[in-house]
Amino acid sequence: MSSPQPSVLREALLRRAAANSGSLAYTFGEEQLTFGELADRASARGCALQGRGIGHGDRVAIVMTPGPALLEVFWALQLIGAVPCIVNPAMPSGTVAHRVERVRPKVILTDTLADEIGAGRRALREPDVEAEDLAYLQLTSGTSGEPRAAMVTQRNVIAFVSARGGQGQIADDDVLVSWLPPWHDFGLVRFIITPVYNGVGCHLLEPTIRSIPEWLYTISRVRGTVTGGPDMAYRLAVRMADPARVDLASLRIASNGAEPVRWSTIERFEAHFDAPGRLLPGYGLAEATLSVAVHQPGEERIVDARGNVSCGRPIPGLEVRAGVDLDHPEEIRVQGDTVFAGYLDAPEDTARALRGDWLHTGDSGYLDDAGRLFVLGRRDGMLKRAGGVVAPRELEEAAEQVEGVRIAAAASVPPSGDSDPVIVVAVEARLDQFSAEAISAEVSRRVVAAVGFAPGRVVVVPPRTIPRTDNGKVRHGLLLAALGEDADGVGE
Repeated sequence: MSSPQPSVLREALLRRAAANSGSLAYTFGEEQLTFGELADRASARGCALQGRGIGHGDRVAIVMTPGPALLEVFWALQLIGAVPCIVNPAMPSGTVAHRVERVRPKVILTDTLADEIGAGRRALREPDVEAEDLAYLQLTSGTSGEPRAAMVTQRNVIAFVSARGGQGQIADDDVLVSWLPPWHDFGLVRFIITPVYNGVGCHLLEPTIRSIPEWLYTISRVRGTVTGGPDMAYRLAVRMADPARVDLASLRIASNGAEPVRWSTIERFEAHFDAPGRLLPGYGLAEATLSVAVHQPGEERIVDARGNVSCGRPIPGLEVRAGVDLDHPEEIRVQGDTVFAGYLDAPEDTARALRGDWLHTGDSGYLDDAGRLFVLGRRDGMLKRAGGVVAPRELEEAAEQVEGVRIAAAASVPPSGDSDPVIVVAVEARLDQFSAEAISAEVSRRVVAAVGFAPGRVVVVPPRTIPRTDNGKVRHGLLLAALGEDADGVGE
């Protein structure tokens, strides 16, 4: 008779260390940790943290450089029942301080402090961690406003990794490779927690744009089978990585999510690296622990009449409601054990997101007759025109085909008086080869060809001007505010 599944992450680590002590858990550069080493080092750090008065239920901000020490600290906090929140240390100091303040931690763990707590000498006091206790706090991306701290319970995360393993998304012989940051739910759940729960090794890289070529070279070298990233990463990989050094024959799953998925990205990546069928679009959000809908290997990926790519079917245990077709999208709603417990210290935001048993995602989409989910974008970011709505992605993808354009973002600026909303496309471009007028004219032409109408205005701005989150997604709320205030440009 098989033993029951672990009900909390603490139990998952201890069981994995007992069953697979010498098996690889993680590599990071030249360093590596087996499951046994991970448990031993996490226990030592847990003892030291308990010696400093940190215990069950205490919130702890982890503001550390990605690497083995951060992994050990995260699992140490699970062992003692504390609640970690990982914050990107590379953000401006004022932003870091603001994010940390939001979670009101008992202690802030930096690289320096982590070095001091590496060797506890007393026996670890074992807390009574329950399924409804918080496993961690996940800062949301802040695409539509100020980032909030999503409260993810032990039950939420165990339900998610159990469901994903049951789908066959993780096999016993899988080799995971990731450059995703640990402060993003995609990086944390898929590539830090999943390896421990499922007993598979994960090769982690520095989470920076410059690491994208090495990401693919590592998959080739270690014969990686599972990876993931946002659509942007696959677009950049085509430009940055040498296809002669890339062999993705071993790869069976390359999850594509965290932002709107483009069919053009899938086509170019798979053709450039000779990897047909590998990119599997999905949809998720921190408030649902991670994924809501995913494609399975071998499933057909569908593109609708407006270029929206299917995100697959809901994962086991989740019920999803949305619109019935492309012409009648509705807010995507989710129900199931992976739905979070609310936002820390934000009862009004929690009440808007959680209504009864349903998570209201704020995203617009529909389910087709086969149960596949299509996501059009944020409801408050949809472009209003002639009584209908258009997804910003449709205009952005067309604009980014213009030579010289680095990134595009579309927004519908509210009307003044009785006038109609103005659809504006902001594009980042270098003006050393092309004039702003020429770029603007070509963007308008491409948009007309793609969607049948021209934007009301095209704004050409310098690189790194369009406001984005620390993981690269456009902050449409800030963009909209900037466009409404300034007819000539946008900014932070």
